[in-house]
Amino acid sequence: MKLTASRLVAAILGVLLVASAVAAGFLGYRYWDVHGTEQARDSSLDAAKQYAQTMFGYNPQNVEEHVAQSKKVLTGGAKPTYDDLVTKNNLVDEVRKQQVVSDVTIQDAGVVTNTRDSSTVLIFMNQSVTRGGKDLVSLDPSRLTFTMVKQDGDWLINGIDVITDDSFRSRIQQTDTPPPGAIPLPAPSSGAPKPTG
Repeated sequence: MKLTASRLVAAILGVLLVASAVAAGFLGYRYWDVHGTEQARDSSLDAAKQYAQTMFGYNPQNVEEHVAQSKKVLTGGAKPTYDDLVTKNNLVDEVRKQQVVSDVTIQDAGVVTNTRDSSTVLIFMNQSVTRGGKDLVSLDPSRLTFTMVKQDGDWLINGIDVITDDSFRSRIQQTDTPPPGAIPLPAPSSGAPKPTG
């Protein structure tokens, strides 16, 4: 059975049409995925900054409300960690009794890594604390990492890591021995090279 030129052209056009539809579908999916990941980055960053303000910024009048709001956005391992912190320090009663005011200023923040439904956010913040309306008791610059997951359209914190200067120093492992596989640098020469010949 011979194919006429018009049938051959129609077959080629059909193949090209199917290939174009597949390519358009793939590119559309990639655009949707990349766009969704970008939106997730922005929304997780906004949520993390707001959560840090609520969790670490409080005064005697709003501390109980801030603790309750903070508990609502916690899940996984972050929930018992925060509950333990609040309970051990008797946070609500101590803030009221000592008239503690904690002001938080977010200096900078950024997303370290994210997908459409997970995000790790690093926050640089200053927390200034006063007691009893007196002078400043402390000003603590801190780095804070929230590991977050998206559930039912909302970002929740499932990991909290507060990195102070002391905790950062304790994480740095100092050793005199090089790690396995390291190539030592050549020793520095002691003076000008000697002429040869």
